Order: sequence, then structure tokens, then C-alpha cells
Amino acid sequence: MRLDLHIHSTHSRDGTAGTEEILRRCRDAGLDGCSITDHNSIDGSQEALAMGEAMGLVVVRGIEISSSGGHIIGYGLASPVQRDLSIKETVDRIRAAGGIAVAAHPTRFGSGVGGRAVTKADFDAVETLNGGSSARGNRIASRIAEEAGLPGIGGSDAHKIGEIGRSFTVVDEASSEADILEAIVEGRTETQGKSRSGGEGLVYLAETVFDWGRRGFRRL
Repeated sequence: MRLDLHIHSTHSRDGTAGTEEILRRCRDAGLDGCSITDHNSIDGSQEALAMGEAMGLVVVRGIEISSSGGHIIGYGLASPVQRDLSIKETVDRIRAAGGIAVAAHPTRFGSGVGGRAVTKADFDAVETLNGGSSARGNRIASRIAEEAGLPGIGGSDAHKIGEIGRSFTVVDEASSEADILEAIVEGRTETQGKSRSGGEGLVYLAETVFDWGRRGFRRL
């Protein structure tokens, strides 16, 4: 089973595609499932859950939470977790709500939690292949996961429809959200796909700075 576990919809301030459009793209790209992980919002994830089965896709509920120390993805949550809490409190609240906590793009400047936090906090997994991160950043993320003894997952971190499926997670013998979450925690995952190229990185940087300024230099 191939799943893109990091996609943003229009429920993220920087997302450009609607939920139904995202699910159609996932299906057309040959994916078996996905997770819409909007910034501090679970609305797109809930919409996808309602649509996914009819479209033949397994949907994992997700949200990318802005903790005070960086971005953390919570999977399997029925309600959002408050933003701007500490890394530990964010992880604890995800767990208390029955979800699993993943360190998103841990090496990314300004939004990654960093390697030290991964080893100190009780994460369930690390995003080791992010389609929006450089190859070097993903290599370091993989090393962080290995040193912490944690599984790795992959996702495109798509904010545009054409980016979906760029990187993804492969899970065997799974047919539901519960199966997928169990596989992640147990380390029965493989990542496939590609990182961001140097040229794409420059475009990403320019877009990020522009969007940051448009938000009044406030964090997502």
C-alpha cells in the first residue's frame, strides 16, 4: 500500500487544492491512500475521511501542529490539538487523544523540531523523506531517526496539486487507518520517492519568505 502521508489542502493558509481534488489526484497517481495534514486544522482531514472510501482510498486522519519548538504531525486524531504548546506537551496530547506523534521535516529551518528534541521527546516516528526538503535534509532526518531508534515515514508535503505523490510511505498488509498507524509504530514502513531539487529549493525559499511577509511575519 502506497500512501502520501503529508498533504496540505485549502484548509492550510498556504495550500491551494481542495479536498476532493486532492483525493482524485491521489487516485490518479496510483496511491492507495493519503493523509491531509493541514496546519493546525483537522477540517480537511475530516472531509477526506468522509470522501475517501467512496473513492477507493484509505484515509488517515492527520494534522500538522505548530508546537512552540517546531512542527509535529498527529495521526489518528478526531479533534485538533492546540498550537504553541511545548514539544513534549504536544506529543503528550496527541497520545492522550489516541493518536501517534511524528516529527515533521525535523531539520527544516524555522519549523523543524531538531534532532535533540526527537531524542528527548517521546515521538512515535520521524518524517525521513519529505518531498519539500532537500536530499541533505532528508539524509540528516534519516540519521536522526536511526540514532533515536524510531521508524521513518514519507510524504510529499504537497501544497500544490502536482506535488502529490512525490514522496510516500509503503506499508504492507494494511487496509485501514488503524492498520497503518500500527505499522508505523512497529516500523513496518518503507519510504520511496524523491527530495526537492536545488532549483525547487530556491523557488520554495522565495515563496516562503513572501508568504511569511504576507502573514505579518507570524509563524504558521
